[in-house]
Amino acid sequence: MRICFLADSEAINTRTWVDYFADRLGHDVHVVSVNKAGELSPSVTLHSLGTGDGTHGTSGKLALLRHAGRVRRIVARLSPDIVVGYRVASYGFLGALTGFHPLVVAAQGQNVVFPRRSIPKMIFARTAIRSADLLNSWAPHMTRRLTELGADPGKILTLPRGIDTDLFRYRSEPTGDCRVISTRTLHRMYHVDVIVRAIALARNDVQGLSGTVVGDGNAAEELATMARDLGIEDSIAFEGRVGYERLPELLAKSAIYASAVPTDGVSASLLEAMAVGCFPIVWDNEANRHWVEDGRNAFLIGDSDPRAYADAIVRATAAAGLRSRAAAEN
Repeated sequence: MRICFLADSEAINTRTWVDYFADRLGHDVHVVSVNKAGELSPSVTLHSLGTGDGTHGTSGKLALLRHAGRVRRIVARLSPDIVVGYRVASYGFLGALTGFHPLVVAAQGQNVVFPRRSIPKMIFARTAIRSADLLNSWAPHMTRRLTELGADPGKILTLPRGIDTDLFRYRSEPTGDCRVISTRTLHRMYHVDVIVRAIALARNDVQGLSGTVVGDGNAAEELATMARDLGIEDSIAFEGRVGYERLPELLAKSAIYASAVPTDGVSASLLEAMAVGCFPIVWDNEANRHWVEDGRNAFLIGDSDPRAYADAIVRATAAAGLRSRAAAEN
């Protein structure tokens, strides 16, 4: 089968998904992306639009309009069996503009299905939803929102993409009792600064506490500067972008996984941490409550206050029994 993905070639979720279809299932996979590069499998053909301007924010999504004609021509030339628009209000919208069918639109993140404050994003989302032959929603709360935006319930498949548990395996002997790890993208909207500040605060109560920050993005430099200003430069390791050959190992060396992202669909980063056995300290939202319960197999935090996260880190490091039970359940 020839599959054409319209997706961000630099996003880790895109890479793992398309590589799986190409390498594990043997399909002829093509990716059309506004980004100029991506660490995709050699089995995947990348069709770069060569702008590198991304699709974040309303301005980025409006910029997609100028690519519509070129994307339509690429899809027509490829003549795929199916087109997948990965994310609703950006590449899903581009998929709708191609006029190609069958079109699958994958609703990954909650923030791209809930464009309440942006009229253009709302229009883009409704256009993609109306055009899709199948909507792949990753969680029930996203399914509800899709129907609110006019989706036919009969066209929605509610199923998370999941993770590779051959790579992310539970460790029966936890290590790194005093290490906190963050694996979210280093964009400002992911609030990794909250985790860095929380580690600095928690170090006052937890001797030897350290941190690992995995990922890259537009906030990487300011986060490193923040760590220096907070005096924890020697206690927090910024690993940059890490491949799946190293990520399970870094998770296995950490006791706690922390994330202050307020909205999610299904967080693959959370699932990866749970699979390895890290204790999650994450935002209290519907996406996370689908997987964890506060005080049983995670701590859920109700806001972006670094002190609240620091207090949770202190409690988690002192509760070895709770973390052990949570690791087995997760």
